[in-house]
Amino acid sequence: MRATTAVTSWYRDTVSSPTAGKERIFIENVDLWKYDRDVDTFAQLLVGNVVLRHKDATMYCDSAKLYQEQNRFEGFGAVRIEQGDSLEITCNYIDYNGMNLLARLRESVVMNHGDNHLYTDSLDYDRKTGLGYYFDTGSVADTLNVLSSTYGTYDTKSKKVVFEEDVVLDNPNFKLYTDQLNYDTETKLADIVSPSRIVGDSGVIYTSRGTYDTENDLAYLMNRPVMVSGTRWMTGDSLFYDRGAMRAEMYRHIQMKDTAQQVALFGNFAVYHEDIGYGFAQDSAYIVEYSSEDTLYMHAKLMEMIKADSVSNLFKGIGNARLYRSNAQAVADSIIYNTRDSVMVSYGKPFIWSGESQVTGDTVSLFIHNGELDYAHIRENAYLSSKVDEEKHFNQMRGREVLAYFSDQQMDSVWTRGNAEVIYYSLNPDSIATEHVKAQCSEILMQFEEEELSKVKLMGRQVGTVSPVMLIDESQLYYPDFVWFPEGRPTSFLDIFRETPKPGGSAKDKKEEADTPPNQEAEDLSTSESTEITQVEQPQEEPKERPTE
Repeated sequence: MRATTAVTSWYRDTVSSPTAGKERIFIENVDLWKYDRDVDTFAQLLVGNVVLRHKDATMYCDSAKLYQEQNRFEGFGAVRIEQGDSLEITCNYIDYNGMNLLARLRESVVMNHGDNHLYTDSLDYDRKTGLGYYFDTGSVADTLNVLSSTYGTYDTKSKKVVFEEDVVLDNPNFKLYTDQLNYDTETKLADIVSPSRIVGDSGVIYTSRGTYDTENDLAYLMNRPVMVSGTRWMTGDSLFYDRGAMRAEMYRHIQMKDTAQQVALFGNFAVYHEDIGYGFAQDSAYIVEYSSEDTLYMHAKLMEMIKADSVSNLFKGIGNARLYRSNAQAVADSIIYNTRDSVMVSYGKPFIWSGESQVTGDTVSLFIHNGELDYAHIRENAYLSSKVDEEKHFNQMRGREVLAYFSDQQMDSVWTRGNAEVIYYSLNPDSIATEHVKAQCSEILMQFEEEELSKVKLMGRQVGTVSPVMLIDESQLYYPDFVWFPEGRPTSFLDIFRETPKPGGSAKDKKEEADTPPNQEAEDLSTSESTEITQVEQPQEEPKERPTE
């Protein structure tokens, strides 16, 4: 028996409103309409092409049970809800309550809302608030992302979704894993509110708070996110990440570490380019090299970290570069450290200290082996000074280049090449300077024991003098370009952060000196009343070969 228009009209006219002010459910179409007490005492049975309407929603199903007094129905098979122009929900079963406008949808539920699609097996949809809740796993797909979770709430008014428990955001460029996520399908912004993991081809980001603009691939993260790329990881109080440009900016309390090389970069502002392995830090920036017990610290106004190859990094300190290590300290305009060769090169007014010795020149290179200082190479205008006593006496060596070797963290020997000149002192058993020796030759080798000068060897043609200290005028104690610069020397890790003062300890500033060119000075001395050096012991074997840099 097919329900006719007259029957439907009769239903509309005779069924009273279940509750005052509540709009009842209307039957728009049905093939068979009957009442069977054996099937359900309180329900009317609707079979075939069932169409029901309530307020602005039209609902379709194969069959239904209509509970007239409760203003409620159950629908079975090919269930479909249409609301407005953009919302459609399909499933296999519906329990709809017209009193509170709540639809309980089960089995293969699909909500289509414009370009958004929600999939689950259990959805409670509140038509009054426009909220849809799923609680037995579900997913939401829009034009860009697919998001899934155990629990979820979809707001049909704002098109925003709240995901909870085992949340996964699947984007073509990355995946985000978390336990709670707020997502806007219109702006494609994901609001991170719980510990999360963002996995991409180049690395992983760990964060607990922030926003990810999935449409533009931009992340704004807070609460000290951690970014991991290979053996490198970096963190800061906050991070801005541009995945398209593979560029990260970090702010406040920055750390960038390479765990394989055991090197770390710190600062209060940093930028890292993930694709080329280049990063820099500013604002109290410094590096720490901790591959050995004797940790190395270096600070500069700008610190750069460059990936030299798959296993090494290059660090550059530019502007007021200062370095501290227990057995060596340095200052310069710029310092470069290569972890592959463990070589540190200083440019621009460099000063290097080790023990009581000071080295300077146009360029100074420090070579480190097994975490220990091996040797230093000073190029052009090389000058080495070491303090002899608490008075005004300094051993001095200068030339075109100097090689200074170290053993057990102490200076072992110094080899000067090219226009070599030396001033050194002989000491009595009480370590008091008694003789002043000044000489020139092509090469000079100085050897030390317990940081004290033990032997000097002059090679090639020599000219010089040996004089009692008491007969030496103060103007002859130093070469004109002598500078003793202890005030610039870093004394601790914290001391690397101060501004290096300008060197002000030249011989001319300290003493009244004759303005005499270095070569002429020695020649004049050889004609003084001091004893002239005419024969100097030659070494029995050649000095160490200059190491390959």
